[in-house]
Order: sequence, then structure tokens, then C-alpha cells
Amino acid sequence: MTAASTPMRTLDAPALAVADIAAFVLLALAAAASIALLAACVWPWRVDASLKALGSPASLSIAAGLELAGFSASLAAIVGGPGVVALHRRGRELWRRGFTTDEVLAWLGTLGRKTEPAVPEGRLARFRKRLVDWTLARTDLADLPELGLRVLGDLRDVALEGAITCGFRSAKRMGKAATVLYPIAGVLAPLGRFDVDLDWSGKDHVDGAAELSFRFVLARIARQGLWFLRRHFHPFRRLPTISAAAPPPDAAAPTTP
Repeated sequence: MTAASTPMRTLDAPALAVADIAAFVLLALAAAASIALLAACVWPWRVDASLKALGSPASLSIAAGLELAGFSASLAAIVGGPGVVALHRRGRELWRRGFTTDEVLAWLGTLGRKTEPAVPEGRLARFRKRLVDWTLARTDLADLPELGLRVLGDLRDVALEGAITCGFRSAKRMGKAATVLYPIAGVLAPLGRFDVDLDWSGKDHVDGAAELSFRFVLARIARQGLWFLRRHFHPFRRLPTISAAAPPPDAAAPTTP
């Protein structure tokens, strides 16, 4: 009695060659993507930004620009009037959108407000909302300025050059401008030079310009983010909410002897 032999399936040489080539191409693509990601994380990216404002408080023209890795964004607007924002890639326009400053101010006014959505939210939106609430409830948000200072400390080749000249008819508004602009100039002093000049001629006008450039490394920023999470994020306990407690009845009004 002899055992029946089972025929074995063999792949021909062309099929093996195609499979080997496909595996090699996938491996090469994965290696190239890993090298590109590593290079993007350790490469010192340069950012160039500029801001220009000219006119009076009632009709102020603003122009701004930002350039990073061959991409550039530009903005031009008139306070109380129309504006436009555009995105370019090496001089070629990729995207453009018009807006009005009133729309922007109205949108900024809605930030931080809890409003009921007009359309019922889907599962993904509800999950995202619960995740954000869960994360915020377990994060020391009061320590976020410390994270910002550490990120600023990791910037390289920081250069700031700017100046602003402004004047108002009202002496009260001049005083308010001085109390705002001079502290800002002091805060920006470690980054470069920012001059403030107040015009007491009694005319309403604003003329200012600033240019800022610096380099940053994504790996350094990620390291600071991990440091913040390790020290100020508590996933296993909910932080107490800070609320203003009402004063006791005895302390509500001072007593007279």
C-alpha cells in the first residue's frame, strides 16, 4: 500500500520577482518616510513674520505676513471694512478667503461661551467634547505660562526689530496707550528692539511696523510638551475647580464701633 503523494504548488520565478520588488519598494518607502520624519523633527525651521499698521484708529489698515518652509501666508484688512487672507507656495497662490473685521470680532466674542448647537452633535463630536473636558479637568492650566516660557527659551536666532508711533486727541487715550505699549516694549526687549513714540500733537494716527524671525526645532518643543504633561497632567485624579467663594455674612459689611 503506497501513500498518495500530494502535488506541491510552486511559484514561478516571475511571481517571486514581482513580490520581492513590491516588498523592497514598500520597505524603501517606509525607510524614506522615517528619515524624512526624523529630519523634520531635528531640522531648525526658520520663521519670518512681519506686521504693518497705518492710519487712524477709525480707519486703520493692517498688513501681516508669515513665511515657513517655502509656504507664506498674508493678511490685509481695514478695521471696520473688508479683508483678505491668502496662502502661497513659492509665489503661487494656493488658497484665498475674504472676510470683514466685524465678522472676526463677532467670532472672537463667541470664544469661551457655551452655546447649544443648532444641529444635534454626532458621536464623534460628543466624544471629542468629552475628551477635551476630561483633559482640561486634569491639567494644571495655571502653569501654561511656564510652558510658554520654556518654549520661548528653546527658540534660536531670535531677531526682533520694530517701532510704533501713535497719537490721540484725547489725553486719556494717550495715557492708556502709554500704559499698554511701554510694558509691551519692556517684555519684548530680550528678543530685540521695539521702540515706542507717543505723538502729543493732538492728531489721531497710528504708524507701526515690526519684523520677527527665529528658528525652532520640533523635537525641542515636543520635549517641553512631554515635560509639561509629566508634571502638570494628572490622568487619575480630577483637579478642584477654582471658584470665588461668597464672603461670610459677618464680613459682608464692615462693622462700626
